[in-house]
Amino acid sequence: MTRRTRPRWLCRGAAAGGMACGLALGLASPQAQAAPVAELLRLELAAPSITVAFRDLTPYAVRHSLILTPQGAGGGKVLSVNWEGALVPGMGRVLTKTLDAKILPGIAYCGLIESVLSSQKGTTKEDDSPIVTTYKSNEICAKPSGTPGGNPADVSVGSIDGEAAPPPNTNRNYWINYANRGTTEAKDVTLQVQATGTMSMRRPPDSGTFNGFQCAAAGSGYRCTGGTLPAGAKGQIPFLGRVASAGPGAIHVTISSPGESNPTDNAQTLTILSGQ
Repeated sequence: MTRRTRPRWLCRGAAAGGMACGLALGLASPQAQAAPVAELLRLELAAPSITVAFRDLTPYAVRHSLILTPQGAGGGKVLSVNWEGALVPGMGRVLTKTLDAKILPGIAYCGLIESVLSSQKGTTKEDDSPIVTTYKSNEICAKPSGTPGGNPADVSVGSIDGEAAPPPNTNRNYWINYANRGTTEAKDVTLQVQATGTMSMRRPPDSGTFNGFQCAAAGSGYRCTGGTLPAGAKGQIPFLGRVASAGPGAIHVTISSPGESNPTDNAQTLTILSGQ
């Protein structure tokens, strides 16, 4: 992609005494977006260097920058880090780089990808310069390597997708979203799914199909063990259910991994009400 104008960087003082920098071309303030344009997958700290991985989700990016915000006192200023030679991986591709970001030892940082997009399909302003906007990705926070809790795995359960008011006496399939939000691989992950009320399970998922989980029926649902989730990985696993009759029911999910550092996001429940 050929850049049509030369970028101009503007910096302003942050409230905590740091600097926040942005790329200014005409109107370059961050814009609301219907879908993300970059996804941060991995952030590991080993002062003064960092290792970062992100996925490019748009064909219109002309630059991606890593914005690092120190956590706690003594962390210094907000850092904007660029990498040469692979500024734009290409839509759907992942860039993984280790960079000398000059981060401070013993300081935790939160990072996100700030993306600069050129005008789409030739759209321009009145002066015929391209419209350029900036977008921010999801954020990952990490502690420095060698400290308690530094770069841990963080498995979590997200939404359970499916009908909240299914008809009685029918089969219904639900999808359970899970992830490793940490910056190290999660091994020996265990996922447990139980049904209550009018909801029951028809059969467990096939073993080995979803991130290596070995699944078997257990109680009113199933238990999967031995899963492996790379840092930043996201996945789904099905719950093949049967709605026996009208009335309330639920699907309960828990996930765990040895060394888990953040158990607050390890459980999720979807309640249903059939026949309404």
